[in-house]
Amino acid sequence: MQSSMELESRNSLQLKIITPDKIVFDDNVDHVVLPTINGEMGIYANHTPLMTKVKEGTIKIYLMDNRLFNLHFDHGLAKVKDNLLTILIHGNVNLKEEGETEQK
Repeated sequence: MQSSMELESRNSLQLKIITPDKIVFDDNVDHVVLPTINGEMGIYANHTPLMTKVKEGTIKIYLMDNRLFNLHFDHGLAKVKDNLLTILIHGNVNLKEEGETEQK
């Protein structure tokens, strides 16, 4: 039988957003929507490993408690592996809470 902690870690995604100066965000999230060079991409727990460029725009961060944060930025790179999404970003960064989202 699996513990609740094991189930939670399998069903959540660790998100780290890093600039050259600091760690902007580091927490478990439900999912993230990235503006990539090929369009918007949703990243959930257990996503296939990948690396992609992220273009200037807004990263939508959906927390486990249904809160939404928008992070406006210039550009960067994203890597997904083993339920860890790491985004390295450059330029201006503006993180803003948008409130609660609708229940799934």
